[in-house]
Amino acid sequence: YTVAKYYTPSGRCIQSTVYKEGSSSEGKNAKYTSEKVADKDRAVFYTARGREVKDGGGVEVDYKVEPQKASPLELILLNNGAYSDYAAEWSKNHELTDNFKVDESTYKDFQRFVEKRQSDGDMKLEVLYDSQLKELQKKLKASNFDSSGRELDKLRSDIVKDVKKDFSIHKAEIIEDLEQNILARYLPDSMLIERGLRSDVQVTETAKMLKDGREFDKILPREGFLEENNGALKNAGQSYETTLNKEEGILKPEPTLQSRW
Repeated sequence: YTVAKYYTPSGRCIQSTVYKEGSSSEGKNAKYTSEKVADKDRAVFYTARGREVKDGGGVEVDYKVEPQKASPLELILLNNGAYSDYAAEWSKNHELTDNFKVDESTYKDFQRFVEKRQSDGDMKLEVLYDSQLKELQKKLKASNFDSSGRELDKLRSDIVKDVKKDFSIHKAEIIEDLEQNILARYLPDSMLIERGLRSDVQVTETAKMLKDGREFDKILPREGFLEENNGALKNAGQSYETTLNKEEGILKPEPTLQSRW
């Protein structure tokens, strides 16, 4: 159990769990019990911009960007070690040059590498669905459903074909993963991380928001913005003087994005 409660400068408690002395409702013998703060019990606070925030649920993000989801093929290649194994083979016959990029020839060679692994039985492109297919096959066999069993074999083949389509649909993402694995044999982790941030969707979108003063002011307004809009805040029952210290703290000058790339 935690031994303290956490508060923001406004007095908003961000603890999402309430601890009480006594036994649990299940009858377990315990000195303390815990339960999540119900939404109806969460108090409302306001930021300097007049934005509503609640206590009892941690610090929630103000600017949400969904992370990029990996395709089935990307997951299969990563879990199988295909990227790193190909990078090892590539490094035996190539030298790293300045401004290295995986070109079309290298990408096609990687596809052939994956297909050979599959034909040799070292990789299953349907592996994400293999356990379900095997379970269904077992039940069909026990029921003597021979025709359905043949259809299942066709389904397995169709799944492999669909997974291979990701080589075209998610070509850019696969090339990025392949480049990272090849460069990992030559560069330190710090440089790989810095390089990876360039194509990170969440980093890119956040950088755009920081550069866009209007979008930034919707979340964390600067002093000039508050002075211009103080009247609107007063009409809403808030004011610059009473809300500045409630949540956002000291306002800073316009942010600038510093980047090394």
